[in-house]
Amino acid sequence: MGLPQQITTGLSTLVAFCFQPSPSVDFPDKLQFLNCATSLRSSVGTQNGSTGARFLNAANPPQWVKDDFVEACGLCNVEFGLLRRKHHCRSCGLIFCGHCTATFDRVVKLGYIEPVRLCNNCTTTVQRENDFLEKFLPLLEAGDVFTKYGLLRKRQVHLKYVQTTSIFQYQKYNSVTKSYEGDVQAIPLDGITSVREVPAGRDNADVGILLAVGSQEHRFDAATERQRQQWMDAIAGARQLRDALLAAEREKRVKQAEKENDEIRDMSENLLTMEKRRTAFQDERLRRRGKKREQLRAKYNLAIAAS
Repeated sequence: MGLPQQITTGLSTLVAFCFQPSPSVDFPDKLQFLNCATSLRSSVGTQNGSTGARFLNAANPPQWVKDDFVEACGLCNVEFGLLRRKHHCRSCGLIFCGHCTATFDRVVKLGYIEPVRLCNNCTTTVQRENDFLEKFLPLLEAGDVFTKYGLLRKRQVHLKYVQTTSIFQYQKYNSVTKSYEGDVQAIPLDGITSVREVPAGRDNADVGILLAVGSQEHRFDAATERQRQQWMDAIAGARQLRDALLAAEREKRVKQAEKENDEIRDMSENLLTMEKRRTAFQDERLRRRGKKREQLRAKYNLAIAAS
């Protein structure tokens, strides 16, 4: 006895849904300073009564390389086999051997709050990213009130870091009305060349921060020495992470260029070898033809008749 038509249709739909391929996700450009995670996922844990680490939305995980396309480790080039398994790095999605993915750590920017497998290339970068995202980014994004020094006067401003554009922005702040006034000014993270304390001897030197952008200096006075130190450490952490990501990207490009040069060199050598073989084959064919001609001339006395 057959099943009713509605049940058959429902089962077919369920099977089709279960076995449909998962959508692919493009891997974000690493040079964008942690833009792969643009919104907060949650705020968990407390320490000394304050909010603890904040985890970013894992909206753009890396696209995993398919196992069928890789025959050797991406770092040590050892070939995979029955006794040597393939392992994906959860940070970059590439495939390596077990020895080159022996480190386990959290990947905060992708929402991995439990340790996952990482390759040797990603380990140091991920540790720096985790440290920045948990320790410094909450402070920078929340912002704080500082006294900003201008050419003729000083005023209170609210300074904060905007992660999506990698800039520090500040705006005049009215502490009485708790409102913002005037235009928003921006200081690009990439433009900051140094972060240092205000030299001793100046007014409020113990709470002052100097941000150098080329030949221009921006002075922000914190309310306390502790606030100043927290912000100096956080800004330094942002710059160090940016430099580390840029250095990793440069190294990646250098290795890619070396790989492409090796492939071009191998191709050139192969073409040269093929050309030598072709030339040798032609020479051998001409030699055999000449030898055959001489044999025919000797057999039919063509050489004597010709002379």
